[in-house]
Amino acid sequence: MTDEKDKINNVVVGPWGKEPVENNGEWIKDQYSKALERNNTTTLKMQEKLVKIDTITEGIMVQLIHTLSEHGYDITDESFILDIGFLSESIKGVMSRQEKLPHVIQGLVDNIMTPEETQTEDGVDLYYSRFDAPLLADLVEMAEDIKMEDYEEVVFESDTELQDNSEKDKEGTLHELRNKKINKDDEEKDD
Repeated sequence: MTDEKDKINNVVVGPWGKEPVENNGEWIKDQYSKALERNNTTTLKMQEKLVKIDTITEGIMVQLIHTLSEHGYDITDESFILDIGFLSESIKGVMSRQEKLPHVIQGLVDNIMTPEETQTEDGVDLYYSRFDAPLLADLVEMAEDIKMEDYEEVVFESDTELQDNSEKDKEGTLHELRNKKINKDDEEKDD
């Protein structure tokens, strides 16, 4: 049996302002919803920036390819396609940096380009960037070495295929031969 005063809801959920508020944890849901909304807003803003970068890059690249084609350049050449792909990523890297977004090409640019400053005879400051060709040549050489290491041909040989008939009767499959060798090694260890 319970007393009448035990039936009274005497649990108050915080946080409290000047007066306690009984909202049964609704404030937690509200805070979570606000955080989720902020996160969604941030995600949407980033997606908008990425779409903007892709759209502008596509427009620039289409115009560039048409212009080069009109001037007689072979736009179907495999090396041209690779060069254009690199140029496209470089443009995306430039705009990503302006939008405060990371892009993988930015690290390369930071390492092979150095800012230079000079003054004209009139005393006007000029800023330009210098290309570090020897460093890039070293990077290309290193990349070729790494590429050669990664693409070593791997040959898989099945150990369950039967050998030719003359050896089949004597020894069995390569799998059986391996098992016999393992068993023989185990027996020698036991002795």
